[in-house]
Amino acid sequence: MPGERRCVRAAKAAGSGRMYPSRTPNPWPWMAGLLALLAGCAAPSGPAPATDPQDSCGPQVVVFVAAGDLFAEPPRRTSPPTAEELAAELERENAALERLQIAFDALLYCRWTEVRLIRADATSGRFPQAELPQRLGAADGRLRQDLARAGQARDRVQARNARIEAAVEAVAPGTRAALASQRGVALPRALASAPIILRVRPDATAPQVGRLPAGAEVTLRPAAGGFVLADGSGQRGYAVGSAFTLLPAAPAATPQDRLRSLAATNLARREGFAESLSLANRAGLQRFEPAS
Repeated sequence: MPGERRCVRAAKAAGSGRMYPSRTPNPWPWMAGLLALLAGCAAPSGPAPATDPQDSCGPQVVVFVAAGDLFAEPPRRTSPPTAEELAAELERENAALERLQIAFDALLYCRWTEVRLIRADATSGRFPQAELPQRLGAADGRLRQDLARAGQARDRVQARNARIEAAVEAVAPGTRAALASQRGVALPRALASAPIILRVRPDATAPQVGRLPAGAEVTLRPAAGGFVLADGSGQRGYAVGSAFTLLPAAPAATPQDRLRSLAATNLARREGFAESLSLANRAGLQRFEPAS
């Protein structure tokens, strides 16, 4: 995955806007740029997935599948890696995980927008109200397929990472136990700068799932569009990252410390993706009920 960090930075810059289904005014100039950035970073992994030509979120599906394909094969090695080699591998892996999260968040945002447009069209009379359940059912089916793909990507990430964790443990013994005993401690910690609303996904219009009081201490996992997944004080949800004040972290003093820090970041991003999938499964599908 050479150049992955550079690709992720470019994708995040392009992804600071929002992805809308095709009925919104002329999204394609912006979308084409993002697709070129993300698709150009992917290693060839077979033919592009077949998408429904009627699916307004087809481009986001292609980008997400390409991001997941980066985890299709385990790392290849001819000899036991050194600490420096493992650190470089973890950096690439972490960048790919960030890209996967960005692509998943963009795909979900497109699906939620698709539902809003269907409801708006029914309300405005663009199609008969009697067709609303059928159209929402079709959208529900597309989302379920997306979530199934995301589940497969999550499983591939976990299987692939098992080998990396074993290699890290061989070079820096005790890493696995340290991460297990300090789960969440290695994540960036921050204080809520003011009362903060937590949402079900990284979107300012998403449903509210909690609220943090000013001064609450939480751990943060990066998400798309400047959002973070905040966890602490008995609350968990997405909020804008700028609403928090980061607490200082101790610098890595040795190559083993750096390796453990990268392994902790890897764990956080894997768990963050799994958590975003879990949130989408729990809360996302209810938006497709005709009466909601």
